[in-house]
Amino acid sequence: MERSERERKHKPFRITRKEESEARPWKERLRQLGEKFGGLLRGKSSLLVLLCLLIMVVDAPSLIIPPRSYHLGELAPFDLKARQDVLVEDREGTEQKKKEAAQAVADVYDFDEEAGPALQRRISQAFQTARDNMKSGRDGAAAFAPDSRSRLEKVWGIELTPFEFNVLAQNRFSPTLEEGLNRIVQSVLAEGVVGNKLALMNAQGKGIVIRKLPSGMELRIREIERFPDLDEARDRLEKRSAYLLTGIRGDARRVAISLAQKLIAPNLTLNKKGTELRRERAVQQTRPVFSQIKKGEVIVREGQRIDEAALVKLQGQLRKQGLEVLVTSIGLACLLGVFFFMAYRMIISGCRMAVDNWRDLAFLTALLALSFLSIRTADLVTQILVSGVPAVNPRSALLAIPLAAAPMMISLALGAQVSILFTLVQASLVALFLEGGPGLALYFAVAGLWTSQSQRISHKRWDLLRLGLVLGGINLASLAALRMMENHFFYWDNLADMVFGVSGGVLTGVVVTGFSPLVEKLFGYTTEMGLLERASMDQPLLRELTVQAPGPYHHSIIVGNMVEAAAEAIGAKPLLARVSAYYHDIGKTQKPQYFIENQPGGENKHEKLAPSMSSLILISHVKDGVEMARQAKLEEPIIDIIQQHHGTRLISFFYQKALELKGGDPAAVSMEDFRYPGPKPQTKEAGLVMLADAIEAASRTLVDPTPARIQGLVHRIINDTFSDGQLDECEITLKDLNRIAVSFNKILNGIFHHRIEYPGSAAKPPTGRKKTDGDTDRQPAETDQSRPGGKDDDLLLPGLGAAGR
Repeated sequence: MERSERERKHKPFRITRKEESEARPWKERLRQLGEKFGGLLRGKSSLLVLLCLLIMVVDAPSLIIPPRSYHLGELAPFDLKARQDVLVEDREGTEQKKKEAAQAVADVYDFDEEAGPALQRRISQAFQTARDNMKSGRDGAAAFAPDSRSRLEKVWGIELTPFEFNVLAQNRFSPTLEEGLNRIVQSVLAEGVVGNKLALMNAQGKGIVIRKLPSGMELRIREIERFPDLDEARDRLEKRSAYLLTGIRGDARRVAISLAQKLIAPNLTLNKKGTELRRERAVQQTRPVFSQIKKGEVIVREGQRIDEAALVKLQGQLRKQGLEVLVTSIGLACLLGVFFFMAYRMIISGCRMAVDNWRDLAFLTALLALSFLSIRTADLVTQILVSGVPAVNPRSALLAIPLAAAPMMISLALGAQVSILFTLVQASLVALFLEGGPGLALYFAVAGLWTSQSQRISHKRWDLLRLGLVLGGINLASLAALRMMENHFFYWDNLADMVFGVSGGVLTGVVVTGFSPLVEKLFGYTTEMGLLERASMDQPLLRELTVQAPGPYHHSIIVGNMVEAAAEAIGAKPLLARVSAYYHDIGKTQKPQYFIENQPGGENKHEKLAPSMSSLILISHVKDGVEMARQAKLEEPIIDIIQQHHGTRLISFFYQKALELKGGDPAAVSMEDFRYPGPKPQTKEAGLVMLADAIEAASRTLVDPTPARIQGLVHRIINDTFSDGQLDECEITLKDLNRIAVSFNKILNGIFHHRIEYPGSAAKPPTGRKKTDGDTDRQPAETDQSRPGGKDDDLLLPGLGAAGR
């Protein structure tokens, strides 16, 4: 004990896989989700991939087929039309727009803010230097060195006349004259003086941009007339001298004006480089001018030469090539793939429909592919054929596409739920690939939703054509509503829309009527029209049953009436149940003499056979019936019901007979050798055929078939079948069994009703023994006296009585 405790303490700690999974539940859930997702896609994902690839190739054929190129001057082999709406660059318009953008750029002028102060410093410096070098002469006049005038010219950068220098010297270069000269010069330079007034006036209307240097501040000026050139600036100096040169008179005023006119220089100059840079930037920012080409627009007529403008339009149709179109197509395929997968998940989980087999998925994929091809083909054909018809819009011709034929086919084969969801997917393709917007998609969605109920109201081929005619009327109503919504109701072109809408409905009925038999054969679907054709007595198997085994034939007719009424009562498929009942005993035509209904007063061949051999003969009629049905290419649901209509029931008559031959020892006789191989009924229709088959056969053994005895017989056989577990694998409930019993009672009471006994036609008592071993695959009914108590209701299951569910 101590050793085990010590080993337990020193044993290394390990985490099991389960504990690790519990410790990290999100990883385990992610793994399970991945396995589930992978299981859904495994194998069947190939259909989705093929469908997406088809859409990619059809939508962008240039992925595998290089488009045809055209050359300038080439003759058009046919009318070249735009396949889609496209914007083509207008090169002339783009160049004109760039030119206008460049012209709209204002000229840039640099304004030298330092020019005025610099000139003021030079003037002040020259006057101060002259005053410092000034000397007094003998007569008290100012005396200057001989080179004083040249030094002034060098500082100011102008040429001084002797008169101007003498006047300045006589005034001893006075500060008053210096101040007046600076004041009059700054008054002009502060406004800005341009060197070329003619170039400035070219910017009239758009203005100029003044960039102050060195601050860099910019101003947009519209009134460019205010900037003078040198001549105008000099005139302004002379005019302003009257109030700017106060205190200065005579020759000194004239010299001040002359010096100012010589000293001023342009301080507002055109910046050509800056202007060109701004114009280049404006040109680069100019967006191209595009002209729209509408889908179906004729670019070049047949026989005409392709000019430069037409060539640009044709190249615009082909501008999306290479990697761009590949990426676009991959994105479209991925989006549609996810959409289709979600729709598939909705069908098998949300709608709870068993369409996860290859046949159904291939059928849906084929119809979706055909729908897409119809959309693209019709779009192309209408552009070619209808665009040349006056007063007819190619968009109107799209209304005649029989897209609703696919939902109608699906409704007939798989039911309304799958058809409705398919309609929504189809409408999405219309909105994505057809020009017409949500209105056209809604139009086809309404048509598809109407045809989705075709399974419920179509029983004959003519019903499909009638549905097409009604669909034409529904299309008219949809178009009227759409045109009112678009405020386009009272126009003559609506007549063409109405004609195409009615044509689309009629064409849908014609297409479904013509192709529904082909769909039934290719995919093995069972439709009501096909079942009605199988119910015709002209079918070879039914004719053979009538001739070879008239007893089973009449029995099958009655069973068909019973199961049809019961199927309506419990919500099963009445037509499938009735037609399957017609064929359930076709195997008896192989050995008709071994069944009592084909032995009218003749020898019973089972009396000379061993019980095991008799059971094999009876069991073989199921196998023979299945083989005959397959050779005749009957629908799979009918074949399944033929195989399941006896389930795994016991042939009790021969089993008991075998027991008697073995001295009553159960161990000496295998019960399984006397059971039908099955399988048990898998559908409601198969269960109904099993019950009706046994009840109708047993009802023929009733001596006095009163309503009470018929009711007791029906309840007893239903109870026995239920207790034997034969109905465990179908969806028949106890409530359904009660309704089935009521329905069977009504049919049998109608068959075995009492008649008025006419004089001289009294029934004679039966003579001879009853043949209870001739039709030994069904058990004879017991009389009321053969059961304890003699009451029918004593054998009912709970819920099958009058008060049951």
